[in-house]
Amino acid sequence: MTKATADRSSNAPSTNSGARKIDILRLTELCSAVLLSALVLFFLGVRAVHAGALWRDEAATLQLAQMPTLHEIFSDFQHEAFPPPFPLLIRTYVALFGASDASLRWFGFAIGVTLIAAAWFSSRALGDRGPVLFLTLFGLNSTFLMWGTSLRGYGLGCVLLLLTIGLTAKAISQPTTANAVAATIASIASVQFMVNAVPLVAAIAASALLVFILRRRFRQVAVVCVCLAICAFSFVPYAKGYLTADWNVVLKYPATFVSVWEKLRLALEERGLLMAVFWYAVVPLIVLGASRRWWTLRRDKSFAEAHLLLFLIAVSALSIFTYYAFLKILSYATRPWYYLPLLCVVAGAIDLMGGILARARWIRIARLLFAIAALLFLPFTLWKSAHERLTDIDVVAHKLEEQASPSDLIVVNPWHFAPSFYRYYHGSTPWITVPTMSEHRIHRYDLMKSKMIELDPLSDVRSAIRQTLQSSHRVWVVGGARPRDENMPRLGPAPNPYFGWAGYMAFWSMELGSFLNEHARVGEVALEPMAGVNDGENVPLLVASGWQD
Repeated sequence: MTKATADRSSNAPSTNSGARKIDILRLTELCSAVLLSALVLFFLGVRAVHAGALWRDEAATLQLAQMPTLHEIFSDFQHEAFPPPFPLLIRTYVALFGASDASLRWFGFAIGVTLIAAAWFSSRALGDRGPVLFLTLFGLNSTFLMWGTSLRGYGLGCVLLLLTIGLTAKAISQPTTANAVAATIASIASVQFMVNAVPLVAAIAASALLVFILRRRFRQVAVVCVCLAICAFSFVPYAKGYLTADWNVVLKYPATFVSVWEKLRLALEERGLLMAVFWYAVVPLIVLGASRRWWTLRRDKSFAEAHLLLFLIAVSALSIFTYYAFLKILSYATRPWYYLPLLCVVAGAIDLMGGILARARWIRIARLLFAIAALLFLPFTLWKSAHERLTDIDVVAHKLEEQASPSDLIVVNPWHFAPSFYRYYHGSTPWITVPTMSEHRIHRYDLMKSKMIELDPLSDVRSAIRQTLQSSHRVWVVGGARPRDENMPRLGPAPNPYFGWAGYMAFWSMELGSFLNEHARVGEVALEPMAGVNDGENVPLLVASGWQD
């Protein structure tokens, strides 16, 4: 045997050992992604079983979808936040599978499964083993688990946004007509089902434009512009309904960077600090690592991978700015679910960046350890939220059906609980809202605005209560009411010189409480707020009887 042959023979075992280690690492990565997917599926199933009745926003969405005619859906869609294709989808689903709570909860489960599939598609399209980071940062996020699976358009919108990112990234790597068409279809679909997708699609398109301009691929620049124009044109039929709605002034709230950041932080910490820690640790490290890698590849003239990284870095950054601008223009008092689309886009971009960076062995190992930590610790933070009901209105309605007589009066306070109460209450006792509304199926803020400018918007409510109590019958108050603070000024017709259009529902509730406290001889709590119900719609039930002048 020659010396060269002997050297090759002595090196062979170590080479095979290295290959086995690489195979084991790949298999471990794949297994971690599969286990994370299974864990998300498990919690989706738990959520579908335990979420309970539909809360007011879900009930309003369903009842919009069930309007007698399609014309009513197209004329009222702007009151429930999502363009007509979403209520039309719910209308079709209900026709096929029924409108029971259980059926509609499994609709949310199906959306969650579709999100997992979209994450795997995007990850595999760029050659990664699986969407480890996305499943951890978004799939196991309490905000997604609770609100992304509810009967609203956020979950489906997130699915389509994730597909838009993955397909656009694929089109940048392989700029073919088929890839451009696929990315365009995904972007159009996302804005058709969710208004909040508009600024994020703009961020994705701007990131793609940046890459193609730097590559001097002006034909692709023109293609992106055409695709963006088609997407924008598809939204035009709905734009008028949103832009001409003067009633949304009652929802306006000063949106500052600090207030938006605080609500975003709450969305990350929906059920504990651990998920926020994962985000704060992973996102900056991945973005910094991707930026450094991009600079190195650019210097070495490895432009294909560098441009893909640049696209994903730009998506992560621009989506934050465009979404903040969107919320600033919207100026609503945001809730955790408002941030689901932004979290989805950032998590999707971070996951794809992580897949590219994981070609370095130490990053692959670090990502694997991160996945193991998620598998070990995040289930404990999700357990409570997975079992949390979104409302107790169905329980309240059932108690009223048992105990309220046809001569009693039910007062729903405030009026925005009406859609869920309308769905679940089937008794013979008449009911009104505070203030009274002519529409209970959906949220009609235009009717609320009309009430706000009246001199005495609760006069009919007080009259109905007085008549019931003077007739020796009972008044049941869904949502409760407390007396007005003596230092609380009377607001008068809106807009108030100091408070503007804000605070009227709270003031009306206190006015109702003061009226009952002054004129009802007996009052008791018929039903306390329940344990294990989300604070957003965990209402008490009060009962008042007797009249005193």
